[in-house]
Parts: sequence; C-alpha cells; structure tokens
Amino acid sequence: MDLEKLFGGKTKVDILKYLLFRRQGISMRALEGEITRTFPAIKKQVDALDKAKVINVNKDGQWRAISIKPEFYDILKNVFYFWLQHELINLFTTYEVMIDQYYFGKRFNIDLEMDLVVIYKNCEKPQIDMIKENINEIFRTYFIEVVSVVFMSNEEWQKRDRLADRFVIQIKKSLIKK
Repeated sequence: MDLEKLFGGKTKVDILKYLLFRRQGISMRALEGEITRTFPAIKKQVDALDKAKVINVNKDGQWRAISIKPEFYDILKNVFYFWLQHELINLFTTYEVMIDQYYFGKRFNIDLEMDLVVIYKNCEKPQIDMIKENINEIFRTYFIEVVSVVFMSNEEWQKRDRLADRFVIQIKKSLIKK
C-alpha cells in the first residue's frame, strides 16, 4: 500500500499527517511553512479534503483553521499508524542480519512503556547509530519528533529474560494480549 496513491498525492498525505500527528487547527499559510509546499498546492488539497467532507475548515475572518472531522480522526490515524508500522518493518527487514527482534509499544496501542524496542545482534555502534537515524527519519516523515526507542543487544535481552526483568516481562505480556 502506498499512502500517496491511496490519498492522491504527497501534499494531501503530508497535510493529513500534519493534522494527525502534529496539531489540528492550523491555517493554510502556517501549513505552507510547516510542510514546505506552495500555498496553491495546499489550498487545492485542502479544498479537495473539504469537498470529501474529511476535514473542517473554520473560516473565521481571514484565518482558516483546518482540522480533521472527529468521525474520521481515529480511522485515519489507524491507517497512518498501520503504514508507519509497515515502513518500520520494511526497515527492520532491510537490516535483518543486525536486528534480531523488534516490538511495537505505546504509540501503536500496545501496552508498553516505550514506543519501540529493538533487539540487535552482530551490530557495532556506527551501525546502531545508522539504524537509529533511519528510524528517526521515518518518524519525522509523520511529523512525530519525540519517540521513545530502546535498543538492546541480544545478549542483554537473554540475560534480562533469565533474571525475569520487569521490562522484558512487560514486553512478553504485551505480546500475549494481542
């Protein structure tokens, strides 16, 4: 699935991502600076979303506050989170030689303290830093700036598992609840 194909273009997808993950009630002019698209492109896509009855455009005076309609908010957010998760899985598949396991957490509606837990093997610090940067890039494309990610070596994971570490137990319990 490609969000840009589904929603008809990068500008529309970026507008929806911004409204879902950054903030609602932004004007088109302010949005222009945030998503680095031209005003005419933003206006065209906002008008299309308005005609589709997916967003509200509050037209008080000169200022037009854009927000996603409440009845669509959770549905759209779930679609975008599904795609975010898919992009992360693709990244982890790319690095499958270095990444042993990964667990999605609270940002993905899973009962974990962290947003993402990555268990790595065969990795040196420069490789881990590269993977971290790739993860950050993916989240930034969704206008998500703050993410709690835990990187743990496979050896550390196994040691903590043997010692019945609270964090490892919490991860295992979250898998059972699915």
